[in-house]
Amino acid sequence: PEDAPHLFATIRRAVEDRSRFAVEYRVVWPDGSIHWLQGKGRVTIDGSGAAIGTMGCVADMTEQKTVALERERTLARLRQAADNERVSAQRLEFLGGINDALASSSSRAEVMRNVTRAAVPMLGDWCSIYLLTDNETRIPEMELAHVDPTRVEYVKALQERFPYDPDATTGIPQIIRSGESQFYPQIDAQILEEAGATDEAREIVRSLGLRSAIAVPLVKGERVFGALQLVNSETSRPYTLDDLTLAKAVASRIASTLENRRLAEQQRLIATTLQASLLPDTLPTVPGLDIAVRYWAAGEGTTVGGDFYDVFEVDGHWAVVIGDVCGTGPAAASLTALARHTIRAAAWNGADPDDVLRQLNHAIHRSERDTFCTALYCTLRPAESGVHLTVTAGGHPLPIVQRTDGSSELIGSPGTLLGAIDESRSVTIAADLGVGDTVVLYTDGITDLPPPHDLSTRDVQKMVAFAASATTTAESMAVHVGKQIDERRSFTERADDIALLVVRVLGRQP
Repeated sequence: PEDAPHLFATIRRAVEDRSRFAVEYRVVWPDGSIHWLQGKGRVTIDGSGAAIGTMGCVADMTEQKTVALERERTLARLRQAADNERVSAQRLEFLGGINDALASSSSRAEVMRNVTRAAVPMLGDWCSIYLLTDNETRIPEMELAHVDPTRVEYVKALQERFPYDPDATTGIPQIIRSGESQFYPQIDAQILEEAGATDEAREIVRSLGLRSAIAVPLVKGERVFGALQLVNSETSRPYTLDDLTLAKAVASRIASTLENRRLAEQQRLIATTLQASLLPDTLPTVPGLDIAVRYWAAGEGTTVGGDFYDVFEVDGHWAVVIGDVCGTGPAAASLTALARHTIRAAAWNGADPDDVLRQLNHAIHRSERDTFCTALYCTLRPAESGVHLTVTAGGHPLPIVQRTDGSSELIGSPGTLLGAIDESRSVTIAADLGVGDTVVLYTDGITDLPPPHDLSTRDVQKMVAFAASATTTAESMAVHVGKQIDERRSFTERADDIALLVVRVLGRQP
């Protein structure tokens, strides 16, 4: 029955045109089986040209038609398989692009910008991300990308006309509140009617040529902190359920990355705050001396390091201290605090330099910590033509004295690690510094690097000499040395913190 209209219409046209015809159609035999017939013929006419009938033949072509139809179905399956494979490859490529976008993003803003640009046009003509920056914020930040950049400005203008309403019962606000996705494979009049769209909204949809849309929440654990929206226009294909699944997978990766960034930033803030509490807030102003300090946290700066420094006054002269606690994290932080306060207390109670380090060694043992530290305890006293320096080392790299004549030397004797043995041993070595001379104290994070980046003490002396020749202040010298260290290997790639303290002799002050 389904083929009858086409058959009869073909015959009618042939009769009207007095032409030949050819038809293929199905018939149902008495046993209920279906067969294909092919009819070919022509219209017969009388002497006056009037159509009086048809003449032709009919053949059963069921076998040939079955083979042909099966061939068509096979080709269709192959085409569909090829299309599926192509789409799968595109989706894998897209996920790879999203992963690259996330990996190359160092901030929330970069995540939003990089992801939207990676999604267009691979997964949509439009891509927008909405992100709540904290638990208190109800108006999200938004980033948008489109295949046609001019449309972006148009959408931004629309947002100014129709501000984000966090209490709206549809769209992105509803997705963020509910944590449920919205999928519109076909944006048509019925969808707009069900959504209660105004005439103005319908006009906007028409002008933008919106055809299909997906919006999914950004979820991590129990928290919904944003949404991802993808839209295709009339010139692109409609979205499928597979696209919805892919969008959810992408949203999950974005959410995980953003949450990890937030946690890392929070950890970095905690580590930075704790590290700052273990170091002097500011350096004192010391007459006749120009002092600068630098502290570089290793890696991402999310762990508290064990390096410390201090400058304080003791009975008319100045103590300059630098040290390095073994390890990182809370245990190292607690020992750093112990070391700084013990050194200050011992010095202020009249201990000589060797005894300052012995008391620190004893304090570490009394604390029952299974660790150790290194330290330099230096004193600076005004002298007739400059400054009198003493150096007492407890297993720490010796300070570098850079003279105004270009010569360089190490001052001090290594001594023993503090906290490693019951009785520490140290020797105090003295030297005189002239006006313009510079002493540089540093921790071993500078030198402790894997080959080929490793540095010897002589290499550090060369860095100091080069910086001294190019600078005139302690601050600029610290910057110059820091630049050389970073060029050797970036601070973010190092496994150990670095403290650097530069003291330049200015001479007697009026």
